[in-house]
Amino acid sequence: MEERLRPFLLPESTLSIYREVSEKPDTWRFGDLASIGIGYVSGANKFFHLRPSQADEWEIPARFLHPTVRNSRALPGGPLTKTIVEGWRRADEPVLLLRIAKDTRTLPTPVARYLDSNDGHRARGGYKCRMRDPWYSVPDVQIPDFFLTYMSGREASLVRNDAGCTCTNSVHSVRLKDGGTRQDLLNRWYSPFVRLGCEIEGHPLGGGLLIPRPQTKRSNGVTRNAKNGLMRRVRRSVSRPSKSHQARKRTSTRLC
Repeated sequence: MEERLRPFLLPESTLSIYREVSEKPDTWRFGDLASIGIGYVSGANKFFHLRPSQADEWEIPARFLHPTVRNSRALPGGPLTKTIVEGWRRADEPVLLLRIAKDTRTLPTPVARYLDSNDGHRARGGYKCRMRDPWYSVPDVQIPDFFLTYMSGREASLVRNDAGCTCTNSVHSVRLKDGGTRQDLLNRWYSPFVRLGCEIEGHPLGGGLLIPRPQTKRSNGVTRNAKNGLMRRVRRSVSRPSKSHQARKRTSTRLC
């Protein structure tokens, strides 16, 4: 819990440096480089997320199945690769989204049979499925460049999507805008300044959780050409807090 109190415990000198860098004209906003949104809402995850063994049993054609990230726990520490997705398949995890385009005119018999199953009838009775036409076409399925964890215990993670997966609304999807490169954004994300910005502008929850809200990510600064001296001040302010900051930490620990 103490860690998520950082925004309230940081010394004024650190907050001042952060504001100074944020206001510089050569500091990008996250929204200048990428768009951030949420993944799809299926309305019936248990029905629309199939295990490979289920897909084989129902003989669902591969073109109607797409690998998906169901939650942030599935995300690796590094890039999400096809090898990792193959591991999910071998473990028979429910990672295959039944993806049927809204304008699909004719459904293959195996797909129609699955939709007409008992589970299909239960799924179509759910609110989200009842409110869309056709009920079985999951909207807003996208293939982002990155995944961004929604709730983080230690720090918000930006994971490169090398496997071409989609994701549910339990994970933020990040898509680059024109002119940006994936590696460039990834390098900047793990800079001391951006990590500090997540702590200051993120939404802290009880139990040490941090939510980097979409409106926060759009305003979060990403340094472009910040001078080395200024960035050294950021690193020092984060790694070596003032004595008053340490005293406040001791006090907060007693209160928690």
